[in-house]
Amino acid sequence: MENIKHIILRDVKIIDSSSKHNNQKKDILIIDGVIKKIDNSITISEPFFEKKSNNLHVSPGWIDLHARMGEPGLEHKETIKTGLKSAAKGGFTAVVIMPSTNPPIQSKSDVNFLIKKGQNNIVDILPTGCITKDCEQKNITEMYDMHINGAVAFTDDKKSIQNSMLMNTALEYVKNFNGLVMSTCLDDNINEFGQINEGVTSTKMGLAPSPELAEELLILRDLSILKYTNSKLHISTISSKSAINNIAKAKKNKLNISTDVAAHQLILTDELLTNFNTNLKVIPPIRDESNRKALIKGIINGTIDAISSDHTPIDIENKKCSFQQAEFGIIGLETVFPIINTILKEELELAKIIDLISKNPRQILGQKNPIIEENEIANITLFNPTQKWKYTEDEICSKSKNTPFINWEFIGKPLGVINKGKIKIYN
Repeated sequence: MENIKHIILRDVKIIDSSSKHNNQKKDILIIDGVIKKIDNSITISEPFFEKKSNNLHVSPGWIDLHARMGEPGLEHKETIKTGLKSAAKGGFTAVVIMPSTNPPIQSKSDVNFLIKKGQNNIVDILPTGCITKDCEQKNITEMYDMHINGAVAFTDDKKSIQNSMLMNTALEYVKNFNGLVMSTCLDDNINEFGQINEGVTSTKMGLAPSPELAEELLILRDLSILKYTNSKLHISTISSKSAINNIAKAKKNKLNISTDVAAHQLILTDELLTNFNTNLKVIPPIRDESNRKALIKGIINGTIDAISSDHTPIDIENKKCSFQQAEFGIIGLETVFPIINTILKEELELAKIIDLISKNPRQILGQKNPIIEENEIANITLFNPTQKWKYTEDEICSKSKNTPFINWEFIGKPLGVINKGKIKIYN
């Protein structure tokens, strides 16, 4: 990662739905972190760093809505340093960090700790704060204090809020400062002991099922409370047809609702679980082919607003064990774009694919969108959408290696990021 005064990107194709240069090949001159010139051919006399490669594309910097960094307290799984390195390798210039650390992120000092940790990194940290103290689902945190100190949203992460009055209180609370509640929806009673998706595979394997109904019930409840409070809600990492249908209805009724799906849900199905691979154990669970196709349809028709990594690093001791004992989660920051480009390249134009990991997530958070225009701050991701490559364990930057995608072949590769006057290039 280098601080370089003059950067020239040569003959790059600009993919930015908000820019007048969208879908055009140009040279881009960046001086002290600001885009100074966009033209067909740029020459300067001062020393400069030049990047030119075959089929090089650039877009506004990507942002991930759901990642876990481990730190503080869970550094054996991931540190902020390794997590942000993984994010940069995946093409992200900003990452929304979940508060489920030890101790959790639940005060203004906790939020300030994360922001300071990321100050000198090329990747921006966007902290979230807990909805309830210690994520114990009892008492509401001081969300406003965290908000004014930089928390972009509030969530108990994978611990779904089971108490309806508590969710009602949270949604009422954030209305006072136009805050955002993020909710992962699984009913604990219906989902009790759930290991994998309820279906033929769970029956064959003799594993406790996690029914789609567990997701549907809590989503219906949260949408009802959202309508009652007239607040703002983001439902995280949905996995089922019923979730898509109910969220689509809520959008039609003008509720202030948004949603995302984890990238791995678009490429995996529960049929892959027959060998008890713990790296396929996630929450919500990987569902069947009909749900996978429904999620893709939900992206195409706009019901699903964004795609996230749901990056969950797990140390080897908690994955290399029996399936029932293994922790839920996979790492994902380095494979988001490769997955969605491989799956969606024939379904969506490239600018719309990029919007799912750049423009749309920032709109959900109320963040300013970077734009590739002259005199704008350079917040840029470099990538090649046609490059075929294999994801190997050797190139994983995350401290944990819990991914089912080792040795998978993808089409489309992140190549680098530019942000805060810094540039980081990968091969």
